[in-house]
Amino acid sequence: MKNSYSDLEKLKNEMLTCTMCGFCKNVCPVFLDAGWDTGSPRGRMTMAYGLVTGELEPDENLVNRIFQCTQCRDCARRCPSSVKCPEVVLSARRELVKRGQAVETQMAVAKNIIHTGNLYGDLEVAYPEQEGEVPLFIGCQHLSRPNSTKRNILLMQRLGIKPRIVKEVCCGFPLEVMGFEEEHEKQVERLKEAFSFDEEPILTFCPGCKVHLEKISGKKILHILQEINNRLAKEQIAKPVNAKITYHDPCDLSRGAGIFQEPRDILKKLGCEIIEMKYIKNASRCCGGGGGILTWDSGLSERMSMARIREAIATGAEMVVTACPTCEQTLKKGALKITEENGNKPFPVVHILDMLFKATKQSHLPS
Repeated sequence: MKNSYSDLEKLKNEMLTCTMCGFCKNVCPVFLDAGWDTGSPRGRMTMAYGLVTGELEPDENLVNRIFQCTQCRDCARRCPSSVKCPEVVLSARRELVKRGQAVETQMAVAKNIIHTGNLYGDLEVAYPEQEGEVPLFIGCQHLSRPNSTKRNILLMQRLGIKPRIVKEVCCGFPLEVMGFEEEHEKQVERLKEAFSFDEEPILTFCPGCKVHLEKISGKKILHILQEINNRLAKEQIAKPVNAKITYHDPCDLSRGAGIFQEPRDILKKLGCEIIEMKYIKNASRCCGGGGGILTWDSGLSERMSMARIREAIATGAEMVVTACPTCEQTLKKGALKITEENGNKPFPVVHILDMLFKATKQSHLPS
């Protein structure tokens, strides 16, 4: 059968640039789990090239490997030839979805976004609409946690940030990473109808939303921690944390947005002693929740999260702190699984915004 991978064809030079050196292998969380070359970035480049040339048909094993990529971007960081492997994988996914290769769980997520405007298909999302000075994009993950979102907004107000909140819709990032090209383009149109990008900067709670909103709007999008770090002073901490913690850099916030220092500066202001894991900042390992892997291979996701939790436990820290809601949820599952298997004391996984809220709870800050 003649191949029709026109979109993937545009990235053929990227595939030919790959020298098959294997530098990407020891940083790829999927390869570290699978141990087979097909689970590595260079393996995916080979398979993508096979699709373009027509030498390979998309059988079950090939499709599985293409969709197992977590889009953590560590291969792109590590590649001496600067090959855009994550882009090649996304292009391959788009072409596979066109051929009907998506699974039911992926299609369910896509339908949720298309029909309800949010990732979880929730028809009763509570949007805390309010007037304010700075536009805030909350994102599906945080909107699914109304109590947490209320605390985050209160935290902003305590620090003198007055957010303007409207009834938003999903930014479309999940559709993009799963390969639903047409649906993604329509969702971006819906987003721009619901949320104005006329003013900047725009604040957001979610690392993934930050990266994606910048890409589709061309506007200045700030992660909330960037703004908080500029405003938070030690004297504003009413209840210092004084704990030994280790910090997990989310892929979208670290390699995606280049934000490493702000969370660490905030944690130090909170009185935390930071004990770093082996892989941090630009070399941080994926939590196991990225790239739509949760919709494709939950078992692989769980093993990745357990590997990252073991790395966190090895530091001797009392807890692991992160700044991404997906990382928080995924790492909690990994920590719970380790507890169930070994009978260990539960290892806490905490979102930095929750930690900030508790630390400033009793302080007399501007409302």
